Amino acid sequence: MSMANIGRYEMYYNRTLSSEFSKLIEPGGKLRWLFKFVKNHNELDFLLGKNGSKQWISIYRGLTRILEINPTKDPKIIHIVADKKYKEMESELYGKKNINDNFETNIKRLVKHIENDSHFDRYYKNKKEGYYQNILSNKHGICGNPDTDFVIIDKEAVIGYKDEQENNRLLGPIQNKYKQMQKYISANNPKRYGKSLKKKAIGNELDFLALDKEGNILLIEYKHGTYTSGIYLSPLQIGLYYDIFTNFPREDLEHAIYDMLAQKKKIGLINPGWKTPTKLKEIIPVLIISEYSYRSSSKIKFDEILQLAKEINGKDFLRNLRTYNFTEKNGLSEW
Repeated sequence: MSMANIGRYEMYYNRTLSSEFSKLIEPGGKLRWLFKFVKNHNELDFLLGKNGSKQWISIYRGLTRILEINPTKDPKIIHIVADKKYKEMESELYGKKNINDNFETNIKRLVKHIENDSHFDRYYKNKKEGYYQNILSNKHGICGNPDTDFVIIDKEAVIGYKDEQENNRLLGPIQNKYKQMQKYISANNPKRYGKSLKKKAIGNELDFLALDKEGNILLIEYKHGTYTSGIYLSPLQIGLYYDIFTNFPREDLEHAIYDMLAQKKKIGLINPGWKTPTKLKEIIPVLIISEYSYRSSSKIKFDEILQLAKEINGKDFLRNLRTYNFTEKNGLSEW
């Protein structure tokens, strides 16, 4: 079976919440206060999602998920969960809650606890990856304008598979392809690339899936400027995501994007005035680097890795790759 003909029963991607669950944070919903609370706090952001077994509304502070809301069998009850460390800070926030409950005070206390604990600085306060991802997500999401160049449809985007067997059968060959590329590049110059490549895991979670005004689907990988090896090895990571999403059934992908876009506009996570493209066009891989220092060697090595990858895969490998530098002051500019 060719990858192009794989049906939705073997692999799936659509993180649209059920209409009943989504209504909780839509205008007039029982949890609409939570939407307003997050929008008024720059350090916070939403991540909505659904897979084959559950759905969730999560609140993140930078890279850390401080709470996740799950529906229950009783439509009047929600279940709030998080890692143990956050439960210990604000135990009353978590557990089963009535949808009429207002737990804003608990969240405020939790955020204050986190801000005063230096252990959590690396997730946001140090102004590295979590900090800039949050700014980018807000600017092109909950705080976006009708004329924003692109909007973020999904974060931590992952293609799902029916079961482990299908995961191994469909994703396995793609991952193996990039493992072989790692070996080739490492062997080409073990001193220059070998150590970093050995540490590089082959994952399948895309930072941001976005849509631009022209209808292009953007597969965005984000790196902080201080993460030198992450930047120069990113052609392999971005290539993997590109292969995964271009091999996913196109009709299903477009359906999912339109569904998620419509729901997020209805909630307000994307500006309702942003004009939905009538037709979706190219899938474009994108690298965004925040606060890049041009004294770094990562750009030279990035070009070297990209060229080596083209030697293996042909000159069309990542032919439409876009790269940007992102600063808090000036936004996006070509890298």
